[in-house]
Amino acid sequence: MKKIHRTKLLRHTVTLLLAVLMAGCMTTSVEVPATQFPVPLMQKLPVRMGLYLPEELRNYEFRQDLGDAGVFEIEIGPAQEAMFTNLLTGMFVKVVPASDPVTFDTLEADAVLVPRIAEMQFSTPQQTRTDYYEVWIRYDMALYDQDGTVLVQWPLTAYGKANTQNYLLASTSPTLTQAALNACRDAMAFFTVQFQTLPGVQQWLQATTPIQPPTNPATVQGGTS
Repeated sequence: MKKIHRTKLLRHTVTLLLAVLMAGCMTTSVEVPATQFPVPLMQKLPVRMGLYLPEELRNYEFRQDLGDAGVFEIEIGPAQEAMFTNLLTGMFVKVVPASDPVTFDTLEADAVLVPRIAEMQFSTPQQTRTDYYEVWIRYDMALYDQDGTVLVQWPLTAYGKANTQNYLLASTSPTLTQAALNACRDAMAFFTVQFQTLPGVQQWLQATTPIQPPTNPATVQGGTS
């Protein structure tokens, strides 16, 4: 009987050790959905804004190895096109996509916005001893004229968090996804507030001939909030 008990105990111990090792090697991968960005409802600026999204932005993926807690991957790049297109659509009378940074002078645009992700961080509930996943994103924003000259550069920092208690047992992936999505939405909100307060932007707006919006502009609906 003692031998059988020891065998069961050994098997139980081995099972626990394997579970711990598997947990330590587990990878959590999430992708920010590109359908969750509403178009801002605001008075549009009467200028034509170009938008160029560098390849490194469109393919941006954050990856961090937390040792025993596992590896975390946040794929945020594919959502950036929808995010910035909807953002600028709500802010400017006309948005002109740019496919190549060297052809800005051929665009029918008054300036071209070029965003980049400079840094990304996140924290887990285990690290902060809370119920929240948190995500920070720092963008480097640049506004170019048609000659490719930088008019103004500025940093934009965004933050998002989500509560694991809202997702019951399947808490990690959906909570981390929501935190990253909230950080992107925070970047959109902050951009709408910050843009016109930048001295370089104010000078550019004053020097730019305003264009007239369409007589009956169509109402553009954004993504699901």
